[in-house]
Amino acid sequence: MLDIKFIIDNPEKVKQTIINKGIKQISAADVDKLVEIYKELKELKLQIERLREQRNKNAQLLKSSDVNPEQKAQIIEEGRTLKEHIATLEEKYRELKEDFDYIMQYIPNIPSEDTPIGTSDEDNKPVKYWGEPRTFDFKPKTHAELLEALGVLDLKRGVKVAGFRGYFLLGDLARLQWAVLTYAFNKLVNKGFIPVIPPTLVHEWAMFGTGHFPWGKDDAYQVTKSGLTEDETGKQLERAPYLVGTAEVPLMGLFKDEILDLKDLPIKLVGFSPAYRKEVGAHAKDLKGLIRLHEFWKVEQVVISSNDYKEGLELLEELTHNQEEIMEDLNLPYRRMAMCTGDMGEPQHKKYDVEVFLPGKNKYQEIGSHSFMTDFQTRRNNIKFRTAEGHIQYAFSLNGTAMPSPRILTMIAENYQNKDGSITIPEVLRPLMGNATKISPLNKVFAKSKNA
Repeated sequence: MLDIKFIIDNPEKVKQTIINKGIKQISAADVDKLVEIYKELKELKLQIERLREQRNKNAQLLKSSDVNPEQKAQIIEEGRTLKEHIATLEEKYRELKEDFDYIMQYIPNIPSEDTPIGTSDEDNKPVKYWGEPRTFDFKPKTHAELLEALGVLDLKRGVKVAGFRGYFLLGDLARLQWAVLTYAFNKLVNKGFIPVIPPTLVHEWAMFGTGHFPWGKDDAYQVTKSGLTEDETGKQLERAPYLVGTAEVPLMGLFKDEILDLKDLPIKLVGFSPAYRKEVGAHAKDLKGLIRLHEFWKVEQVVISSNDYKEGLELLEELTHNQEEIMEDLNLPYRRMAMCTGDMGEPQHKKYDVEVFLPGKNKYQEIGSHSFMTDFQTRRNNIKFRTAEGHIQYAFSLNGTAMPSPRILTMIAENYQNKDGSITIPEVLRPLMGNATKISPLNKVFAKSKNA
């Protein structure tokens, strides 16, 4: 969420951001109306305060022995009138505040000055390449062809059990997923990140706090609309109804409504969790395989820092490099992309994607996103820090993928495939797989059989 003072001082910049980011709810993100409402709210608040002051003065007069009965009656009548007037203004204030909050939630973060202006992923700019795509003396296959032939990926039964985009990882492929997630998680822990296993069923405010809501609400799974739970006093509360699409959501909610100390910043967290996304609008994309899924696993980096802008940019480089280093450990050729305004997302100030080359499709495919949010998320979550001078200010936040799976398995399978259809296991993962060097076929037990 942006500071309303910034919006008032920079209305044209905010309007241009709404255009550049391609905000679909552009009618909701009405900057002029927002500023007008804010001015009305200020005036209403001032009126209410003046009327309350008058009521307080009258209350004091009623206690005075110098006021005769006739004057008291007049003061009491004036008090009733003031009370009604205050109630009317407060109701108007409440209604206007709802309008204000509604528009504010659709105002996106301002992109950095060096963010490319564009409308889609075609306008993203490559800023770094690492490794050369492997050359084959045979026609490389896609990961789905390879893994299904080995019997370690069952998409047909996955659809039978889970529906569209359902899948089973079997045998060594299941072990490979565990190995690569463990490798990434341990890598970040060894770099000083605090390991966290967070909840993945969260309150709606947590989804709003990261900026996933309202824009991405259609892509989230709502578990229940009426379930109840109890707090420590036994009071019935509405239960958290949404499954998260990334550990970023609960990790940001971890410090909601808290004031942190500057000496403790930056706080670096690495979370491991399942993730759930409807993939709305992606039904015609990557239909065969493990690229776009409704449920997957993810190792995620989240950082809460001071509001030092230079430090924020340095931390973004650090988070991005952490994932790039893992790709280099796996010897997977990748590129870093600077995301354009229309593809970066509403809450992001600056964003990089890391993409790994897929030989089977002869293209680069995203493996992770890394974002600098400035104070957009921390304002929504009310996360502040105390400066060395004792001042209270909003913190900055950043996040970045360390490892998503099974998507990473598609990259390993296609880059490590052999002519005979076998798949070599990356050397750094072998100790986590009993020193196996190749994925073993699993065709006997799970071979296709006739329906009962």
